[in-house]
Amino acid sequence: MTGKERVLKALCFQEADRVPWVPFTGVHVAKLIDSDAESLLKDSGVLVEAVSAAAERYHADGVCSAFDLQAEAEVLGCELHWSKNNPPAVTGHVLAQGKTLEDLPEFTKDKGRLPVFFDATRRLVEKIGDKTAVFALCCGPFTLALHLRGSAFIMDMMKKPEEAHKVLAFCAEITRRMGEWYMETGAHVIAVVDPMTSQIAPKHFETFVTPYVRPVIDEVHSKKGIVTLFCCGNATKNIELMMQSKPDAIAFDEQVDLGFVKELAKKYRVCFEGNIPLTTTLLFGSPRECVEDVKKRMETGGTTGYILSPGCDLPYDTPFYNLEAVGKYVAFGEEPSETSGFLSLEDALANAEESGDVFEDVAVEPGKVFIEIVTLDSEGCAPCQYMCEAVKNVAPLYGDKLRWRESLIKSAAGIKRTMALGVSTLPTMLINNEVVYDNIIPTAEDLMKQIDKRLKG
Repeated sequence: MTGKERVLKALCFQEADRVPWVPFTGVHVAKLIDSDAESLLKDSGVLVEAVSAAAERYHADGVCSAFDLQAEAEVLGCELHWSKNNPPAVTGHVLAQGKTLEDLPEFTKDKGRLPVFFDATRRLVEKIGDKTAVFALCCGPFTLALHLRGSAFIMDMMKKPEEAHKVLAFCAEITRRMGEWYMETGAHVIAVVDPMTSQIAPKHFETFVTPYVRPVIDEVHSKKGIVTLFCCGNATKNIELMMQSKPDAIAFDEQVDLGFVKELAKKYRVCFEGNIPLTTTLLFGSPRECVEDVKKRMETGGTTGYILSPGCDLPYDTPFYNLEAVGKYVAFGEEPSETSGFLSLEDALANAEESGDVFEDVAVEPGKVFIEIVTLDSEGCAPCQYMCEAVKNVAPLYGDKLRWRESLIKSAAGIKRTMALGVSTLPTMLINNEVVYDNIIPTAEDLMKQIDKRLKG
């Protein structure tokens, strides 16, 4: 089988000759060609070169053409903050700046960076698509609504549901069009990435997500295409609802148990993709540790309806040698050599301790509040971004009574801090060292109640 055939077998919930391997090649691929995230996501030539290099070097059965969930929001007038080693982040929410849906620019395929992504996808299909499956990614409706409205959208769901539904219907049409336009490029798989849906309860998923992912799923299926739903964060509570939306596959990260999803996948005959840990394994582990993790996932997932992949898009600095080790093991059964020259996770954590690269404890002072948000990285992770934004929005009301910080697990210091706090899901918000919001974005009203309670206490 070719890699593409292997991936398509899995997506049709059929048995493949082995587990297919699809590294979610985000901005990391820029590093393969000595480039950066901004150059990658603004130039189709750079994208094609970098993604092709990843497909070959990592022995991938499938790759993503571009992993950027902000392109649609940019076309609609949102401001972006660019980084050299992360996808851009939305910093100006157009519907929170006095504009209405009627004021937004017309959304057409020739706007913004969309032509870059469509061109790159088409060229990748032509260049490597005979043997490698090409996934085309678009932003899901719920996450796009957050981009347009900001964290205030969470409050809208509770206080102004009619307005929230109006915004979601608008976003659903944007996502549908993206699916249609990506189908025209020849992409083999349309992946609808909606990370913010992990932050809501099942009853809200059924009300505010299910009806709005159906248009793009129906659009792709009407053209005999394949569509997947991708949600990072602890989406356990919504996994079955994702499958009931009738995509061909769902993808999820390490916070969701693979065995649990496999049983649901057999019930609904929906392919499942996941879920190698991004940081503790791929970023900071050794080749041996990566392969040992992968072995367990391949054994659990099996060769029918399962695709091995990272839990989300790869951090820029993910070591080449770890991804090469995974690719060689999956493709050829080749075991990594002894780890001489490679740090294990344990060694990396010990080195961080010795070098003083740690997050210090913060003493809670009477009459003051300390908020700590444990994230993957608010620059590149939408749920992490909007949890941090929730705090930024209320912080000015409290002046020097409130201190806050973000503890990223994309560093050894961040991993140690997470372990010390006993935090198991991302993002998590602690107030005065107590977990208050675990994988859920608070409304401004609710967050202020929690802060005020502790100030009075």
